[in-house]
Amino acid sequence: MCSKSNNSCPANRKKNSEGLKNCGRDYVESYNNLPQESKDRMNWAKGLTKETSPSIARASKKLKGRPGVSRPHTQETKDHLSNARTEWLKDPLNRKNLGRQKRSWMELTFENYLNENKILGWDSEVHFWNDEMGKNYFPDFIFEDKKLIIELDGTQHRKTVDLDKIRDEWFLTKGYKVVRITIEEFKRRYFSGKGFLDLLGH
Repeated sequence: MCSKSNNSCPANRKKNSEGLKNCGRDYVESYNNLPQESKDRMNWAKGLTKETSPSIARASKKLKGRPGVSRPHTQETKDHLSNARTEWLKDPLNRKNLGRQKRSWMELTFENYLNENKILGWDSEVHFWNDEMGKNYFPDFIFEDKKLIIELDGTQHRKTVDLDKIRDEWFLTKGYKVVRITIEEFKRRYFSGKGFLDLLGH
């Protein structure tokens, strides 16, 4: 017996290919041997839709599936999914799978600053879903009570100015104020001792 996998062994590939062909022939032969009454029932069932069958129409209304398949998610369901995804992303292993495992120096420094100054009521990378554009958003830091979002823009954001603007405008429609801090301003504020309290309303 060949020890190679099915995909790498030519003999196995040929055997599987023959098996598929035989499977198709077996199905055709089985269908041909059916009584005409059974064939008619099968062909009739293929034409059933919720427009032509009341029972299927009733069942389709009860089905819960993806948006666009049966009926869209309610806002309550969307919020539940968003919260679950936020919690899921707090696991470093899950973040790694999405390529978001490494937090920047700015993010870690800003978090330490908040803790050192005993600033409460904030969270990081909370999940938002933009339904219109089909986008996931993860603000760097969010202060829910103040409806304030702090975005720490590294050098990569110089290439995404237009996308960042669209994102900020979307958050504005949700009642959030977005404050973006470039890496140059971040260093100036941090190393000069000015800090960020004024941006946080303190």
